[in-house]
Amino acid sequence: MKMMILLISAFCFLALAGDAVSQSSEESAGSSMTVLFQDSGTNISNMNLTMYSSGQDWGINSFDVGEAVKFTAPKAGWKLKEIRVLGWNGYNETSMTVPSPSNFLIEVRDLDLNLLYRLADTQNAYFTYSAPAIRGIDIPALPVTDEFYIIFYDRSAMRIGVELENATGNSYIFNSLNGELIPAEFRIEGAKATQVNWVIRAAGE
Repeated sequence: MKMMILLISAFCFLALAGDAVSQSSEESAGSSMTVLFQDSGTNISNMNLTMYSSGQDWGINSFDVGEAVKFTAPKAGWKLKEIRVLGWNGYNETSMTVPSPSNFLIEVRDLDLNLLYRLADTQNAYFTYSAPAIRGIDIPALPVTDEFYIIFYDRSAMRIGVELENATGNSYIFNSLNGELIPAEFRIEGAKATQVNWVIRAAGE
């Protein structure tokens, strides 16, 4: 498995996004669902975060490249019901119109990367806010066992949140053309490459 280093030139994100992120992350408060995290999962509005799109590194091939996170089902019989993503379509209500609609894609795959579920929808239906927000995307109850992957293909239509600290080693780039998982690493302004976490979460019961 080859290693790829993703390049980020700047992080220009949470100074304006904190309120939207913190409010949005509470939208399922009181739910009986268990939420699985592979980011640190706390103080999301104050973390060392940036936003990322696969188009930054993959260009025209970004349509087939997704941000993947590996999870472990907490118990036998657990069912995935909602996928939560920190994302943004770039809309800024003070200076620009809503971007043209374009589809993102979500896949759920088992430990061997066999496809369990797939969903496509427009980025504007979920991520049209004046700042990045954590949004829940409902799916039909899907039984998952042991380890599984959630893969989000932003398709250059939007950006997703990246935690630049506290890496768990469970975030990857997935190249669907050859089935390759590549550990997610950033090299920022010439610094040593470091592993990162995509802010993608799994909720179910």
